[in-house]
Amino acid sequence: MKKRRLSALISALCLTATAVTACGGGTTQETTAASTAAENKAQETEGAKEETTVQAEAAGGSVRILMNVTGGKDEEEMKLFVEALEAATGLDIEVEKPVSDYSKVMMQKLSGGEKYDLIYLGASEYANLIDQETLMDITDYVSNSQILSQNIDQSEWDDITIDGKVYAGFNKKEVHRVVALNNVMLKAAGIDYQSITPTLDGYYEVFSKLKENNSEADFYPFEVIMKDAWDLQPWMAAVGVKTGVVLDDSGKKYAPVSTETAAPVWEWFKKLYDDGLMDPSSFVDATSDMRGKMGAASRKNACCVDWAAWVGLHNSNALAEGVSEDDYQVVSLPGCETPDGSYMLGKGGASLFAVPANAENVEGAVKVLEYFATQEGGELLSIGMEGYDYTKDGDTYTQTEIGKAHGNDHGAPVPIYKDFKAPFGYNPGMEDALSLGNYASIEMTISNEADYKEIVGKWGIQMIRGEASIEDGLAGMRKELLERGVTEVE
Repeated sequence: MKKRRLSALISALCLTATAVTACGGGTTQETTAASTAAENKAQETEGAKEETTVQAEAAGGSVRILMNVTGGKDEEEMKLFVEALEAATGLDIEVEKPVSDYSKVMMQKLSGGEKYDLIYLGASEYANLIDQETLMDITDYVSNSQILSQNIDQSEWDDITIDGKVYAGFNKKEVHRVVALNNVMLKAAGIDYQSITPTLDGYYEVFSKLKENNSEADFYPFEVIMKDAWDLQPWMAAVGVKTGVVLDDSGKKYAPVSTETAAPVWEWFKKLYDDGLMDPSSFVDATSDMRGKMGAASRKNACCVDWAAWVGLHNSNALAEGVSEDDYQVVSLPGCETPDGSYMLGKGGASLFAVPANAENVEGAVKVLEYFATQEGGELLSIGMEGYDYTKDGDTYTQTEIGKAHGNDHGAPVPIYKDFKAPFGYNPGMEDALSLGNYASIEMTISNEADYKEIVGKWGIQMIRGEASIEDGLAGMRKELLERGVTEVE
């Protein structure tokens, strides 16, 4: 029988991440002017491509994965996830899933020379590790894989292509963030959410009515995770400003949220805070805190910005807890209208499984990536493990109580496979939220995204609290972004 292994970290590592050095190398092809040599080289390259395809199809052995987010909800469920992945791929799979501080643990392990065939990471980490030559170029594997090249929209590959190369495959399809609102609270305040005026003043009026209609001392209509500058895009759209870093006409990086154009939105945030409509915890809370307050068990907030999938998860979680739609329902909107009559939402940076430069089983890693890009792989990453999260009789799927509690999310509420069919459909409200995706675009991937968030969040808090004027705060934000290399011009 195949040996199944699972290792889990029991305690978080607290060591500071150190610089990562590439542990692998490659061959450099020399170009000659002679036509015969060029023809030979072309034949060699084509042969190598064919060999790559054969290797991926016939991949075997052990694949070691450093994983976050994806898989089972606890150690026992992770064993079931690994068993299902092994059965589907024919590989021996070893998964290591740190219990906390994933990014720090990942960097510490890579810098220590530990070998993995796949590592989970986000877009900014992806760019950072490419800069450090820590990831393997798998462009040829992708282009020569019928599954990877045809089952995934080209636009997704374009989003993770850096200097013409790809170093990872996908954990899931990243969707977008929307304005999420508690519709039961809106109805109680006499508000039809589909008739909300999509302006800063329109939302101010909505928040005011919500506050007037709720006598709880610790209720605040609106929360935004300002310390991390967590998604400001639906509000910055009111002045046509793109969040993140963009290029000016001369090709230099700058941050539009730090410009005078964005001042009216920062003034609006300050007014919400001054008038008791913004939760003061916006300055210290994490997204998990925000979600808890928006959830059916708390209902301390009535509006926030979050992933389209979380609209569905809030509703699904409430139903699993026995709370009816009449008592709790989250709905979605695209936020403020832009000056040209459209909307602007933020699409998430890619959630990836990259191949480290020192990977020992690249073909096996590619086989796992291929499986994730199929209907069956998407089912494992969304609805979970057959016989545990659901049962199947022919084409009929039946969800277990455990499966219902998991909300169709084992790392990929929306799988990367472009033709994926959700066996149980999407969670209530999620399909409406997903329909707003036409307004979404990704922010530029930068390696120092953490610096951007820290600086924008810090100065944003100072402006909202009145510790700095809007003019001085924006000037300070621009100055620090430039000094720390996030931008190239003020």
